[in-house]
Amino acid sequence: MAPSLTGLPPETLLAIAGYLDNPTDYVHLSRSHRSISRTLHDREVLAKTIGRVAEHSKECRLLASRQVEPIDALLRIYNRQQAWSEAEPTSTLLLGDGQSFLYRQGLVAYSRDDLIRILDVHSAQHTEGVIYTSLIASQLLGVDCKESEVELLHLDHGLLTLIYRGETHTVGWTSWILVIDVTQYEQLVLAVDLWTFEDVLVRNDCQHVCIIAPTGMSTSGRHRQWVCRLWDTKNPAAKPATLEIPELSINEVGQGLVFEVFDGFLYAVSTQSSHEMEEPEWESHYTCFRFPLNNPSKMSLESIRIWRRDHREGPINDLWTDLQLVRDESTGELTIIEARKEWTAGSSTQRRTWYRQRLPAVFSDPSDIDGKDQDIVDSNVRTDSTQAVSQSESVTTSSTMTDSPHLWTVPPGNKEPGQSVPERLSCNVHMEYSPSVPSPATVVSSSLANTKYRTYINSAATFVDLVVDDQKASSHIAQVQQLRLRIGSRQEVSPHHELKIFHHPIQPQYESKGIRLWPPADAPTSIGDIIAIADERSILYLIKEKASAGYEKGKLILINFDQDIRFWHETWVPDFMHLYGCEQKPSNAVHEPTAQVVMKRTYESTRMDIDEAENIANDNGRYYDNDWNKYQEEQILEPADEINHLFWCEEFDNDEPVNLHWFQEQMALWTDFRQGFCFA
Repeated sequence: MAPSLTGLPPETLLAIAGYLDNPTDYVHLSRSHRSISRTLHDREVLAKTIGRVAEHSKECRLLASRQVEPIDALLRIYNRQQAWSEAEPTSTLLLGDGQSFLYRQGLVAYSRDDLIRILDVHSAQHTEGVIYTSLIASQLLGVDCKESEVELLHLDHGLLTLIYRGETHTVGWTSWILVIDVTQYEQLVLAVDLWTFEDVLVRNDCQHVCIIAPTGMSTSGRHRQWVCRLWDTKNPAAKPATLEIPELSINEVGQGLVFEVFDGFLYAVSTQSSHEMEEPEWESHYTCFRFPLNNPSKMSLESIRIWRRDHREGPINDLWTDLQLVRDESTGELTIIEARKEWTAGSSTQRRTWYRQRLPAVFSDPSDIDGKDQDIVDSNVRTDSTQAVSQSESVTTSSTMTDSPHLWTVPPGNKEPGQSVPERLSCNVHMEYSPSVPSPATVVSSSLANTKYRTYINSAATFVDLVVDDQKASSHIAQVQQLRLRIGSRQEVSPHHELKIFHHPIQPQYESKGIRLWPPADAPTSIGDIIAIADERSILYLIKEKASAGYEKGKLILINFDQDIRFWHETWVPDFMHLYGCEQKPSNAVHEPTAQVVMKRTYESTRMDIDEAENIANDNGRYYDNDWNKYQEEQILEPADEINHLFWCEEFDNDEPVNLHWFQEQMALWTDFRQGFCFA
């Protein structure tokens, strides 16, 4: 009788499962046989597995708070990663319309005329917060403005940062930076005068707000430097701390430079070195800085330089360079992800590749950056920003390969031309397509002009492009432009596979799973200005018609890859062309009462008492949905005017709200549009 896994004792099977380092392998093993499934579905075993393979994911936090069962948490991680890698989103929805938007940590804030609407996407809320920008000056700033305009800057940890420009009767146009808590307290936490005409960046955690602008000058007076001003929201009246970051190039944020806040530190990572330094022309490094938000000073500013590439690897097309700093879901380590398009090994064709590089957890601890745990690091770590970064040989290396999933090799130092280019681990290198593909012409490609958005989903090892795809349906139909997602992923292959990317016995080998386009057919053809933002669970984009200009509104579309984010009745629009949100559904469509809005409400969320609801209810009847068991009843309401869409205003006078507060909670716009589709 041939040996099989089903004949193994449960203890041995659990020991094998303990070596699986990703949810996909664990789920596939559990589905191989019923007896194996019963063994691996043990609650304690599942909890330990999630803690090992996705300790820093949202699902692990939900499991720790006992909001989900272990099997549900693991399957949610698995389904999300598979949805990305297979280019199979679970649902799509028209969230609303507006001029601009921000999206982070599941919250979306979008400007719509004189309103800013905030919706919790991850919780699939039916209500959203609404900020009346016309009331900000009088109710929050205590000034009277004849005209005003708003620019959204940043949204993180429930704090919305915006620039408010208003024309007062006394001093004319004045600009403020406002920070508003939009989650719990719904209050203004910080208001400061805008002190510069330069573009400013904002990064924050739940207590500190850091405003960054290129307003400083280098010691030579020839180059600008980044200056950080930091406020404590618990003491906003205090004078802000100011800190200059030296030796950091002024690059385009997101392309060659990134600022992020993690664990109480502000991190800055750049692909270029200081203007004041001269380094060997045959290699380049990442320049990394960080300082604690609760103690911003020159003494607390730390820096490190990490080997990036050898210039002999080939020229780079900088137009395709993208830089991200993310937290790894499984290890919790901060990881630099850089996308580069290169002419490698003297080739005449460009190939796009994504490189991963772990950032040391402690900059000043040499044991954290040695050859055992870290990729190549060239560092003489310092805590005083006035010291020069040394090109010394203080680099700890190892002469033997370890089982670390990170890069190591000889220190770059002052290598002379002719020495070998360091070897990277295959797990840290994701090629757009396999090396066996001889030419990009054989794969689905997109030009830079047609690529509207680019990102990398680290947890799913998947790159995502939002592209304009030129398609010709037939020889009798003219070529049309269609908006699609271009998604590429990779998978680990057997050590005995023919593919040989790197040659080392303990390195896993990977191959491309191919590049997929979504949707495969009937994609929207209405292309215009596009703004897109993605996270680990979904991608949002705002699309404006080509004829739109100025402050014309566009459609805000959600493409969701997490099947547990469920907006009820996403099957409202069966027509695939409409579900993308490019065309508004006619108000007299079948199965929808003409010129009416269906509002589902709960006793927990509504602020309108039942008597008021019945006064405006329609006699078109009711129906009940089994999926809405927590909902008590459904009301069919007459549509309200756009500015008066206030179901919870206490008083009305000539259809105008009275004593309107600057922050309101209202029904979400997606409940009015009712355009979406669920594929799961």
